[in-house]
Amino acid sequence: MDHRHIRTGDPSPLSTMREPVAASRALSEGPVRFLLVSGSLDDGGWGLLGAFWLSIDGARGGFLVAPEAIWQGSEMARGYRSAAARGWTAEEVYRYWQGQVGVSGAVMIDPQQHADTLFQVARRVGAL
Repeated sequence: MDHRHIRTGDPSPLSTMREPVAASRALSEGPVRFLLVSGSLDDGGWGLLGAFWLSIDGARGGFLVAPEAIWQGSEMARGYRSAAARGWTAEEVYRYWQGQVGVSGAVMIDPQQHADTLFQVARRVGAL
């Protein structure tokens, strides 16, 4: 049986996903629109995975991961980054998920909401 251990000082494979959003960066973006995404949490329960967000001008966006959903939330963030790497704009990614509002596969997406700042969205998902 192969037992793999993380040595002291070695970063976890998910360590970069566990770093909180810098408050100054979150405060600087706004207003924004966002979609809350719910699904299976790391503990097996159901709850908030995070939120897709988009600046009002449509130029910037991303996915904020809820701390209780590092596994699934990180997959959503990875999907966002993958789409961007394939040439999708932030607005195109957001519109795709906005078109999936309701139950979409193993997740549920709430209708669009607005916030004065990205900071408010980050607090909503527990990323700060």
